[in-house]
Amino acid sequence: MMATKWKNQEVRSCNGLVCTNGDIYEVHETWMAKVHEKQEPGSWLNVAILAQEELYGGQYIVKCGEAAEHGSIGVIVLESLQNHEPVWTFVSDQSNPFDQITIKAGWVVVLSTSGAVFRFGAPIREVRLLLPRTSIHGSNYASL
Repeated sequence: MMATKWKNQEVRSCNGLVCTNGDIYEVHETWMAKVHEKQEPGSWLNVAILAQEELYGGQYIVKCGEAAEHGSIGVIVLESLQNHEPVWTFVSDQSNPFDQITIKAGWVVVLSTSGAVFRFGAPIREVRLLLPRTSIHGSNYASL
């Protein structure tokens, strides 16, 4: 269902990372935790793509943007260029839109308009979400 929905630029409304194989990782305050119970598909969000970048010589393309339903929701999709289907999608209701993609030392860094940083190695290696400082004690981050 995820691939079919993505053809219309829709992603699952889930604060976290959803893999094509069904694995789901929810964002908590300082980590991402795998959800072990089966979840219903839930609602879907329409994605407005603000930036995209081809990765690893044309194996993947990463796309980022926002949910059209609510501009403060950031979205990132890693898509296979072989079949144009998502490998995984990431939705964050704490980040604001993601609008910049940089590749540095083998890492993909996706930046949001609020200063949030989503970093990963493709397809899904050492995923981290760093949110702007929310207190005098430092920054929040979630990692997988």
